Amino acid sequence: MQDVFGKIMEDALSGFEDEYEIERDDGYTTKGSVKQYSAPIQDWFSCERNAIKLARGKVLDIGCGAGRVLQYLKKIGIEGTGIDNSPSAIEACKKRGLQNVSLMSAAEMDYPKNTFDTIVLFGNNFGILGETHKIVKMLKDIYRISTDNAIILACSRNPESTDNEAHIKYHQKNREQNLPPGYVTIRIRYKEAIGDWFSLLMVDEKDMELIANQAGWTIKRKFDGEAGLYVGVLEKRV
Repeated sequence: MQDVFGKIMEDALSGFEDEYEIERDDGYTTKGSVKQYSAPIQDWFSCERNAIKLARGKVLDIGCGAGRVLQYLKKIGIEGTGIDNSPSAIEACKKRGLQNVSLMSAAEMDYPKNTFDTIVLFGNNFGILGETHKIVKMLKDIYRISTDNAIILACSRNPESTDNEAHIKYHQKNREQNLPPGYVTIRIRYKEAIGDWFSLLMVDEKDMELIANQAGWTIKRKFDGEAGLYVGVLEKRV
């Protein structure tokens, strides 16, 4: 398995402004910017810029990438811990002086109970595990390792906030297969590297609430962003 994301993180850290390609399993492709993975806060999506202001206490950044969130937290004096399943992403963080990072999957988080006060799931990472039952398990794990007053800053995209015919057809095909409309199978192409196929789930606010409820969380606030992107602020249900 090629660590394509890792190559992107390395180049982001080096200041490269290349683009990578996201290929969906129906052949649809779109471009992404390498530099977004190390971008300063002023270049983040507006929903993430606004939501991160709620971060407090000990923060866990799930899918930390090249450390853009951790770098910001460090600048404002907040203790941040990052995890990512890309070895090169972890190395990129350490090169930035961000040492409190670990190679770890969101599916298997190994921390004691009541460790974190804020959990960050930016960059569509609310749905990073793809299948609903896996996301519910992740949220249950977060419930266990977080304090009673903890919050999750969960980023996703409303999949139906589009008039692109290719997306609309893809959503309809999903429904015909009893899949959520925002369930996508994609892979990343960058330079000569091609990543493995993986699944990502994008949900609207209603479905985020339904999934969160299964793990003991509820949406208390929402920050809207560009092109259907948003951050839901999740709190533990009492």
